[in-house]
Amino acid sequence: MNTSFWIEAGLAMAAGALLNLTPCVLAAVPIKVRTILREAGDAAGSRALSAVLFTLGSVSFFAALGLLTALAHLQWGVLFQSRWVLAGLVLMLALLAAASFSGRSLPIPGGLAQLGGARYFEPFASGMAGGILSTPCTGPLLGGVLVFALTRPTIDIVTLFVAIGLGMALPYVLLLLRPSWLQRLPRAGAWTEVVRHSFGWLLLAAALFFAQSLLPGWLGNALWLAWLAALAVWVLFVAMLTRDRRSRWAAALAAVPALVLAYFGSGVWPLEGQGMPWQLLRADAVAQISELHRPALVEFTAAWCLNCRIMERTVYRDPAVLKAVRESGAVALQADLTRPDPALQQLLTRYGGAGLPFLAVLDGQGREVGHFSGLFTADTLIGRLHGLPTSIVSAYADAPRDSADEVGARVTSTPAGAVVTLDIARGWHVYSNPPSTPYLIPASVTVFRAGGALPITPRYPPGQDIGMRVAGKTILVYENGARIDLPRLTDLRAVQVRVRVQACKDSGLCLPPAIVVARPPST
Repeated sequence: MNTSFWIEAGLAMAAGALLNLTPCVLAAVPIKVRTILREAGDAAGSRALSAVLFTLGSVSFFAALGLLTALAHLQWGVLFQSRWVLAGLVLMLALLAAASFSGRSLPIPGGLAQLGGARYFEPFASGMAGGILSTPCTGPLLGGVLVFALTRPTIDIVTLFVAIGLGMALPYVLLLLRPSWLQRLPRAGAWTEVVRHSFGWLLLAAALFFAQSLLPGWLGNALWLAWLAALAVWVLFVAMLTRDRRSRWAAALAAVPALVLAYFGSGVWPLEGQGMPWQLLRADAVAQISELHRPALVEFTAAWCLNCRIMERTVYRDPAVLKAVRESGAVALQADLTRPDPALQQLLTRYGGAGLPFLAVLDGQGREVGHFSGLFTADTLIGRLHGLPTSIVSAYADAPRDSADEVGARVTSTPAGAVVTLDIARGWHVYSNPPSTPYLIPASVTVFRAGGALPITPRYPPGQDIGMRVAGKTILVYENGARIDLPRLTDLRAVQVRVRVQACKDSGLCLPPAIVVARPPST
C-alpha cells in the first residue's frame, strides 16, 4: 500500500465521520451516548473502555460489509465487463438516488434498531447498531461505495470499509471521553435533509459514470451537462429560498464531492496540454512486446474505472512524466479491459495485478522491472523511469530508436510533379492519410523552400487493408513502396521534402513518430 492509498483511507474515515450528520444518525447520537454511560458508568476508565468497545462494534459492522464486497471483488472482471451488469448497476444507483431525493428510508428490522445490552456489552452492541441505524439514510451512499470498491484489491476494500467504521465511531468516542460536549451537538433540522439530498446528486453522478460505458460519447456528455445544470439549479434554489444559513452552507459544500466525481468521471471538461501517447495493446500483440527491444509502460484500464480516469487527468498528463517517458525511450501501451479479454487479463495477472488501475514497467527485453497498483504520484513514476537504461542504443544494440529507423523516403521528379516513395522495413507499416480513426498518426508530407512551407497539397493513395481491426473498425495502412504525389512540384532544387510517419509492426505495436527527409535523386 502506497502513500496515496493511505490518503484514500483518510478520506474514507472523514466520510464515515460525516455520515453522522444525516438525519437518521444525528438525533440518535446523544441517546446512544447517554445509554452507554448509564450502563457502563461515568468513571474515566469505564468511559475509555466503552469508547474502545464502541469502536470495535462499529468497525465489525463495516468490516463485514468490506468482506462481503471482497467476495464479490473476486469476480470483478466478469461483473464489470458485462453490459447487463453495468445496466443493472446504473438502474440500482438511479433508484437509490431517487430514494435520497424523495426522503424515503431503507427499512431495517426493529429488533436491530433496539440492539443493546448490559454493562460493557452495551457499547459494543451500540457501535454495531450505530452502523445499522445509519443505513436508512446512508444505505444509498454505501451502495455507491460498494460499487466503486469492487475494482480494488481485496486488502484495499477491507481497509477502506474499516476506515469508514472508524470515522463513524469517532464522534461517539469523543463524546464518551468528554460527555460535557453533548450540549454542543447541532440539532437535526432542514439542513440535514439537504445533506440527504446531496447523496442523491452524488449517486446520480455515479449512475452517469457507469452509464457512459454503454452510451455513445455525445449522449453521455449531454447527460453530464444536464446533470450539472440541474445541480446548479438545486444549489441556487436552496441558497435563495431557504432561510436557514446551515442549509445554504450544506448545499454548497455537499455539491463539492459530486462536482469532483463529474470532473474526473466525465468528458465534458476540456483537458489542457498533451497526454500520454498511449498505443492500444491488442491481445494478439502481447507476445510481440519484447520484439520492440525498448522499455515499455503497460497500463491496464477500463472505462468504468474511476481511479483510471483520475490517473489520466493527473499523472499521465504531467509534463515531467511525459519528459521522463521520452528520455527513457519507453513505449506507452494501454490494455483496455472494459470488455472481456482473456489474454489481457492473463497478462495483468502475470504482472501481479489484482485490480485497476495497474501499470507495469518493462525493460527492453520485455521483463517486468516494477509495477504500480491503484493511485500513485508523478514523482514515483519518474523515479522508476530514471532507473531504466538511459541509452537504448547502448543497452540494446539492435533496438530501433524511433520510426526513422524503420521508414525511409525517396523523392523523384516527373513532368506532372514530384513523387515520394516510402521505403518501409518488412513487417512494418505506417498509417494511411486520412487516418482510419482520429487518434492515429498518418503519413504526411510537407515541402519546404528557404525555411518556409510551400502551398502544395499532396495526393495520398488509398490505404491497404491488412486485416487490422480496432473496436470493429478496419485500420488502413501503407506498406513498402507506397507513393505520394506532389502535383506541380517539378523543380526539386533548393527544396526539402519532409515526411512525418509513425512506424508500426504488423502486430500493432508502434515506435515514436519521426520526421524523415526524403532523399532526392542521386546526381
